[in-house]
Amino acid sequence: MMHRVLVNRRGFLASGASALLAQQPLAALAADSACKAPPATVTTNMRAEVAVSLREALKQAKSGGSKRLTGLTRIDTVCQDDDYDILLCGVAERGQPDLYLDDLIVAIRSANRKYGNIEPGISLDPDRSQTPGLDQIAGRDAAAKQQYLRMCSQQPQMVRVDSLPRHSRVTKVLVEADYRMKQVSQGTLQLPVDPPLPGTFTRRLNQSRQMLRAGTSTGDWSSRRRFWFEPGKFEYAHDYQIASLQSAQVILSDADANADAGAKNGNEDPIAREFACDWTARMEETFRAEPIWRDMYNIYRHFAIAHILKEENLLSYHITPLIDAHQIDHVELPDSLPGLGRWETLEETKGNRRMTLVSSVCGGVSLGLAKRVTGTRVSSAGNSPSQMALLSRAIVLSRPEKTSVSWTVPATALQAAANWFVDREEKRRQAERESEERDRKQAQDTKIGLAMLGGFVVSAMLIGWLLNRRNAPAAAVAATGPGGSSAPLSNIPEEAKASEFAGLRRNDPCPCNSGKRFKHCHGAHETASDSD
Repeated sequence: MMHRVLVNRRGFLASGASALLAQQPLAALAADSACKAPPATVTTNMRAEVAVSLREALKQAKSGGSKRLTGLTRIDTVCQDDDYDILLCGVAERGQPDLYLDDLIVAIRSANRKYGNIEPGISLDPDRSQTPGLDQIAGRDAAAKQQYLRMCSQQPQMVRVDSLPRHSRVTKVLVEADYRMKQVSQGTLQLPVDPPLPGTFTRRLNQSRQMLRAGTSTGDWSSRRRFWFEPGKFEYAHDYQIASLQSAQVILSDADANADAGAKNGNEDPIAREFACDWTARMEETFRAEPIWRDMYNIYRHFAIAHILKEENLLSYHITPLIDAHQIDHVELPDSLPGLGRWETLEETKGNRRMTLVSSVCGGVSLGLAKRVTGTRVSSAGNSPSQMALLSRAIVLSRPEKTSVSWTVPATALQAAANWFVDREEKRRQAERESEERDRKQAQDTKIGLAMLGGFVVSAMLIGWLLNRRNAPAAAVAATGPGGSSAPLSNIPEEAKASEFAGLRRNDPCPCNSGKRFKHCHGAHETASDSD
């Protein structure tokens, strides 16, 4: 936005406009470049009134149905259910329209770099080739004023679009919001807020009147500023398969339009800084004041939600094909908009002073959230679920059917979710107890089996030994060695007896190797047998 003040102490300002000079800040306007009032931050309570299935909403749109997120006016929370569907949860604000599905899909695709690798945003850039013509307008009479305003309106504000689909509702909303903000800055439009939020032109007019009345000489000074909306503080909390946006802040920034690209400083302009700070501090009022600002704010939230979905890996292969196949409505966006300019002349009869203030405009909207969104993991105590886990389960349990597109989440859903977690914990503990009992029984059965197997082995060995002993030759059984008992003589065949004891005398050693004399061993048996 360019502002220029020209002062003539001796009446009518001589013809010929001075070239743009670097701004010389007035001592009376010197101020700290930092905003005095803290930026407005919208804090979101972790709750859900309405839930919408992204999968079913995409299917509905594909079949020719509604492309709205029915019943949902602001997205606060996203979670993934057991079937890998993405559930969008938030509030249904009275008097607010349902959100557009297209806006969210554009944000998701942008987060995944489908439209380009630079930060997404729009910009209204004046045709610099027309600026010298404005500076060279001769005179400061009514004819010169008409010539200036005519040339300024004919100076196109080129609409530049970065990493966004040009002909989409998202881009159209951002361009209209930016253009309207420039009109507010120039004072041609007033925001419906109380107290009023004066633009930079109005502030300069008031300062100029004071200087004229005080007879202050300022010389020629000019300011070329640019204003643009950008994300401020965006924070979210997350747990397993759920994330909730905790704060979402949009700020209005200003900078010297002559500074290097990306610079936010350059020559300081206290009035421009004051305007940007006042708007930023009252941003939440602005959101409520007019639909265009509400739309812009929700688009910022969509881009934050899209960033969260990407960072937390919530989008699975089950739903990405539906996102890629979705057809976004064509919303025509012009290549340029009429230039914005304003010309005001102030006169002070005392001292015959006159001051002329002229202004033109430039700026944009930045959606670069990649480095602005920070997440915090929510931890639970022990086995108890976190509040986010309860909210996620409440959303899932309140869904009437798997094919439901939109449904309300009653207040009682949280208690149902708590009961669900209690039941699940009890089932888990019961399963653990049953598993431990099975393991104990299996160990006992194994021990008994090993004992029985050992008994079978010993019994088999004993039976084998007995069988071997039973099947041994009679002579081997009879020869039991020294000290052993001799076999009964009746078990020895008669032929063996005759041959073995033939010729033995009574005092000879017994041939059975018992170590006894024959008369005391087999001789004694023989005698007994004979007696029988």
